[in-house]
Amino acid sequence: MEIFNVLASADIWLYGTTYDIALNWIGELIRLLIVGVGSVGIGVILFSIILKIIVLPFDVYQRIGMRKQNQKMKENQAKMEKLQKQYANNKEMYNQKVMEMYKESGISPCSSCLPMILSMVIFFVAIGAFNSYSQYSNIQNYNTMVRAYNTELTQYCADVTPSLDDTNLTYTLVAEETGKDTEGNPITEMRIKVFDTSAEKYIYYVVKKSESFDVNNVTQADIDYITTAQKYFRIDIEKAENSDTLDGLEEKITAALEKAETDKKAEAKAQAVSDYFIGKAQNAVVKAYNDKVLPNASFLWIQNIWATDAAYVAPVLEYDKFKEQVTQEKFRVGDKEVAYSDIGKYTNGNNPYDSLAYNHVTGALETQKNTPNGYFILIALSIGTILLQQFVMMHSQKEQQKYSSVDGQGASQQKMMLVIMTVMFAIFSFMYSSAFSIYMIMSNVLSLFSTLIINKIVDTVQNKKDEKAFKAKYEKLGGRVEVKKSDKKDKK
Repeated sequence: MEIFNVLASADIWLYGTTYDIALNWIGELIRLLIVGVGSVGIGVILFSIILKIIVLPFDVYQRIGMRKQNQKMKENQAKMEKLQKQYANNKEMYNQKVMEMYKESGISPCSSCLPMILSMVIFFVAIGAFNSYSQYSNIQNYNTMVRAYNTELTQYCADVTPSLDDTNLTYTLVAEETGKDTEGNPITEMRIKVFDTSAEKYIYYVVKKSESFDVNNVTQADIDYITTAQKYFRIDIEKAENSDTLDGLEEKITAALEKAETDKKAEAKAQAVSDYFIGKAQNAVVKAYNDKVLPNASFLWIQNIWATDAAYVAPVLEYDKFKEQVTQEKFRVGDKEVAYSDIGKYTNGNNPYDSLAYNHVTGALETQKNTPNGYFILIALSIGTILLQQFVMMHSQKEQQKYSSVDGQGASQQKMMLVIMTVMFAIFSFMYSSAFSIYMIMSNVLSLFSTLIINKIVDTVQNKKDEKAFKAKYEKLGGRVEVKKSDKKDKK
């Protein structure tokens, strides 16, 4: 058939080996949890709970310290009010007297700072872990699609392994135009043409080889390069003839010939065949995305949990966003950890993560590149939970806020901190993945409940101590005790 004669002139580009991101131990823990429970969302929630349990002792210590300090401030309310009136016009003296009163009463405003610092350190460690794992997952998902692309094409490509002992293979080194850049200028690449003399046909082209290649003296190093380097494969005619999955190819060639000028017929045929097989590979990518990538990345309404829950972000990233992630991490190449910029040094120039490969592999995923990944729901929940948590914390520290400054600016400063914390969490929610937003929501909710429970416990213990002290004082005075106005107010 004429159709198969055309196949011998069509280039099919495979994108070679893919690589894993090197994860640290936290990333490995996240991966094991997700694999173990079989759900990416549940795995992230479980990791968030484990991380919160680790932080909980410091969190509890901090909350108890803050509550106790607030109780002591309440006990010294009359002294603080007196100092505020006495030094209303002298902030410096007020602060000095307050510090003296703190020392006498055993009040230490900084007692909860260390646990808070440790909690913040762990919080930022979590940011780094989720950011790194997001990059890992997005690259792993892309690797799945690359393998689907290559697998679909390999079944039609010539299967020949070069060897120094193979007398049927000959090599030719040429510089050929392989396309045009964004400005329309021709792109020229060095190619090694591998020719099978027994079948009288080219098997494949190997790209990105220096001019130093000596076709008359091929060494083992050259053979190793040819075996592993990125290739433009030629379709194996016999494999194609025996295939029953080439529906529509002849129609595609006919349509291309009708549009082509007379002197461009041969080129149009070859391009039509190339486009046909690339289209088949891209359809295989779509299937791999729907069958493998999407089930492993989606959670509730979010299609890609490793991207932001926002309408302006798509589940499949554009190359510029993908490149930001891929260039930040190190890859596992054998037993080495290799930076993105150095992959070519270890793989003979083969880089499946460049823009040409990425746009080629994801070419049929335009819908997924323009579909909203989410609807800001997790972002709103992150902001809402931190607001509620900060409000409860401010309420439990109202005495400290009230008397921390002579002019009552302490409360205003706490409100300002509430705004700053809310804005900071909002920025984090927009910057990082949906998985990180889930972590923040879980952390905020757990902190909120722990604050309420701790406050209740501390207040109960303190009330019992107050009742015991009041009873002892009552019995000591023979049933008569002077109740101060402040005591009446407290009891009421």
